[in-house]
Amino acid sequence: NGKEEGNPLLTKYFKPLQALLFLCCCLVLTGCSSSNTKPTTIKIGVLRVPNDVAVAQERKMLQAKCRQYGMKVQFITFDSGVDANKALLSNSVQLATMGHTNAVVAMAARIPVKLVWINDIIGSNEALTVRRKAHITNWDSFKGKSIATPFASTSHYSLMMLLKHHHLTGKVRVLDMQTPEIVAAWQRGDIDGAYTWEPSLSALSDGKVMINSRSMAQRGYLTANVTLATNSFINAHPNILRTILSCLNKVHLQFENDPQELYLDAAKSLSMPTSVIKKQIGTSQWLNTHQQEAFISHTFRTQFFNTAQFMWQQQTLSRPISRKDCAQFVTVRFLNSGGQ
Repeated sequence: NGKEEGNPLLTKYFKPLQALLFLCCCLVLTGCSSSNTKPTTIKIGVLRVPNDVAVAQERKMLQAKCRQYGMKVQFITFDSGVDANKALLSNSVQLATMGHTNAVVAMAARIPVKLVWINDIIGSNEALTVRRKAHITNWDSFKGKSIATPFASTSHYSLMMLLKHHHLTGKVRVLDMQTPEIVAAWQRGDIDGAYTWEPSLSALSDGKVMINSRSMAQRGYLTANVTLATNSFINAHPNILRTILSCLNKVHLQFENDPQELYLDAAKSLSMPTSVIKKQIGTSQWLNTHQQEAFISHTFRTQFFNTAQFMWQQQTLSRPISRKDCAQFVTVRFLNSGGQ
């Protein structure tokens, strides 16, 4: 019909209507974006032990670095790796430290997390201690004795590997007890020994250490404390994760050269005497990022798989684990050395 002139009435109301629609779109988009904005607080689950996170927390290293990204850091203390896994599953924390056996549980339960850091390789701070009155003089004299340990823990794994090594599987009463229960049972005289960690280890007065986890590691049965991060946090904030691990690496590097200052800072963080902190850390190894990349690639993933195999045999896992599962779960992607 050829060019038509605009309707004056329509023209009168169109521009205000257009502006209103634009404003509504902006509000909708703002609402959508606000629901997807990054969280303002990073929640890190910790155990009450003297480790790299305790030192970094005392020095406010993680708090200062994350502040540069506009993020706050909140530390939440758990009594066990079991509680930490529950928090990771519910996304109540974004990172958490635990023994590597509880990390195996997380992997088997398909909790959406990855193992991103090794806090330490356990040494003399976990050990098998026996009561002197139990008259245990050699490995053969363990037959019929009662030994307590927290099930699904690194100590449990070490104990079971030890019993297997000495052909004592099924010949010793292995009791599932948490660390406070172990100390109480020891004081009552209800158990002949325990495989546990500090500080409960030092509370077993008049005990004789038969073997510690440093010696077990030398036999090929190493255990470690590790950090898990949720997949949602990894995907949303990979650079923040790298920054956090970089801070922990600085602590590890200092531990190699001058651990005394670290003992002091860990003591302040946990309100414990420095001498106790030093004993609790014991001979544990704190690997730097370069060491971790090589260690994870060549040793730890295999050990992680072996642990998973044992736990499946013990019926403490919900499903069997493959080597491929372990390779995907344990990652060195966020170490500063740039591994894959």
